[in-house]
Amino acid sequence: MKRIAEIADAVELKTWAKNQPVTIGGLKEELETALSDDDASKAEAIAQNVMDEFQSRQMLLLNAYPFLCDGYKLRLNHEEPARTTYLFCLMLSLLPASDIENEQRAVQFETIVMDAARQFFGGSALRIGAPWHSEDIPDYATLLDKVIELIPNLGLKLRVAAPGGGDAGWDVLIVKNFRDACFPRMIALGNCATGRHDWKRKGMEVQPSFLWSFFSHEHRSVLLTFFAVPFAMDEDARLANWLQAKRDKALEVTLV
Repeated sequence: MKRIAEIADAVELKTWAKNQPVTIGGLKEELETALSDDDASKAEAIAQNVMDEFQSRQMLLLNAYPFLCDGYKLRLNHEEPARTTYLFCLMLSLLPASDIENEQRAVQFETIVMDAARQFFGGSALRIGAPWHSEDIPDYATLLDKVIELIPNLGLKLRVAAPGGGDAGWDVLIVKNFRDACFPRMIALGNCATGRHDWKRKGMEVQPSFLWSFFSHEHRSVLLTFFAVPFAMDEDARLANWLQAKRDKALEVTLV
């Protein structure tokens, strides 16, 4: 049986697609039809848990949540719901990978994450994940130059081409300076993944030291790493990601 968060996602998408409210009674009936005989008796409790999930999201996201839930009914609450970041992320997490182009999966989602991280951490931001080619960044050397502009004490770049045409394993860079713009500064590196069932393979699979190896000097600053997905992570998923990050950190220390 799917988790409560996944059921809630599917109900939200249906509510948006049909532009019709979903009641707890209607959801209970749908669940009774969809669930196996062993789980059908739990339909009412599951329906209530799903409504609780909507209210939790509503309380957490405030005006960013494009729905309204009173505990018994979910309805759209946005003039242009298709233009909201929330629904963009919802569809990224639910649609089959074959239906999502790389522009949406990488460039657009990573740009959303970059903007959110910049608002959270403050400072300047740069999207450093592939595909990075644009009018302003015609080659990888130019992208590395932009990293040096944000972190001057990195010195000179040692490479001019991305490994395998890709990137250095990270998608978003945030740099926040003190007033003197000298080290130490705060640096945040982010990784992004959109697949609901394969995000673990994307995780923190590349150490930050790989990125710094592209430059002649170390960053010599406070470093934070974060991971972004377009869906709500439950406690088990958060714990799995945390444990993976700890294992990666232990490996990095061992290698150093």
